[in-house]
Amino acid sequence: MVEFIDQLISALGPLGLLVLGLAAMLEYVVPPFPGDTITLLGGVYAVRGSQPWMLVFLVVTVGSVVGAAINYAVGHWLAKRFDAHPERSFLGITHARLEQVQARMRVNGPWLLLVNRFLPGIRGLIFVAAGASRMPRFNALALGAVSAMAHTGLVLGLGAAVGGNLERLTALVTRYQYAVVGLVVIGAIGVGIRMLARRRAPAPGP
Repeated sequence: MVEFIDQLISALGPLGLLVLGLAAMLEYVVPPFPGDTITLLGGVYAVRGSQPWMLVFLVVTVGSVVGAAINYAVGHWLAKRFDAHPERSFLGITHARLEQVQARMRVNGPWLLLVNRFLPGIRGLIFVAAGASRMPRFNALALGAVSAMAHTGLVLGLGAAVGGNLERLTALVTRYQYAVVGLVVIGAIGVGIRMLARRRAPAPGP
C-alpha cells in the first residue's frame, strides 16, 4: 500500500503535492481515508529533496482546513434544516440530539477544535458540530488551522525521521495507526464509564 502510493505520487512530480493536500482534505470528509499515511510520505519526500518541506507543510495544512470548512458547512446546513422543520430528523439526527450537541460545543467546543486533528475518525464530526452550533466560522477554522499545523508538523517529522526508507516508514505507519486507534478506544471507554457513572449516581435529595 505504502509503496504503491509512493510510486504514484513520485510519478506525478509537482502534482504530487495536490495528492497530499487532497488526502488531508478527504480525511475530514471521508474519515476512513488513510490521509495520515500519505502525509507521512510527504516527510519522506522532503528528506529526499523531491518536495520542499515548507511547501508540503503548507499544502497539507490548507487541505486540512478546506476539509474542516466543508464539514462546518454541512453542520451549518443541518442547523438551518432544523430551524425550518424542527419536527423532522436529518441524517438520523433529531432536533433534541442537535440541542445536546450545541450545548456541549458551547462548553467544550474550543478545546475540541484545538485537538481535533489528533482525533481520527471523529475529527470531521467536530466541525459538523461546530457548524450546527453556529460557532463563528472564522474562530472554528482558525482553531482548526492551529491543530492542523501542529499535527502536520508532527507527522512530517515522523516521515522525515525514517530518512526516505519505505520499509521503516511502513513499520512506522503501522505503529502510528495502532497507537492512534488505542488512544481513541481508551478515550471512548473513558467517556462510556463517565456516562454510566452519571446514570447510576443517586438523584440529589430535596
